[in-house]
Amino acid sequence: MPVSSLLPLLGLLAAGLGVLTGVPQVLRLLKDPDATGLSYSSAVLGVLSAGTWLSYGVALRDPAQLVANVPGLACAVVTVVLAARRLGLRLSTAAVAVAAWTPVVVAAFAVGGAAAAGALGTAVSLVKMLPQIRTVVRREPLHGLAPATFVLTQVSAALWTVYGLALGQVSVVVCSAVTVVLAGVVLSRRCPPAEVVRALHRGRFGVPGRLLVRPLVLARRATLTLAA
Repeated sequence: MPVSSLLPLLGLLAAGLGVLTGVPQVLRLLKDPDATGLSYSSAVLGVLSAGTWLSYGVALRDPAQLVANVPGLACAVVTVVLAARRLGLRLSTAAVAVAAWTPVVVAAFAVGGAAAAGALGTAVSLVKMLPQIRTVVRREPLHGLAPATFVLTQVSAALWTVYGLALGQVSVVVCSAVTVVLAGVVLSRRCPPAEVVRALHRGRFGVPGRLLVRPLVLARRATLTLAA
């Protein structure tokens, strides 16, 4: 089977994971009133990002972008609404941001077409993680963040990077590659690797989890034995 024929499938796989990305965060906000560490600014920028990429997908008639960003936009809006309630903030901030951003996207299409919209999508997607990164850097509690959201974000973004490289979509490549890194920063703070390994070793996810980290545990024991 030609590699080119697999590209649509790769894009749809990336889109499918992208659809699921925001679901763990929504579920966490529904189940737990504690939204500590969740950046409302990042959530609002997530709405702008999904909306911009949706318009980009419509312009290019790219099924992968449409599959990802139609439900992605809906999920981002729900996250903003729930976050505003949990954090005691006003939804008017999000409404103003959307109202101000929409003419910018329309102007980008008018001036530079889909390429300009893609550049805007890249810009807002890169910026949207910065408020959350700032929270991480400040070492604030991050109980309100759903780790699964950032795991799915990394995997989905990695697939989008490959997809963008294959199709020569520079905006997609830049946006996705940087997202992989930024999501990794947040995830490493929310779930420190050492704690994850210990949890898996204690059976947090049963036998599969223990088997996954067993080589690391054995290597650690061997190192301690040699050091002694």
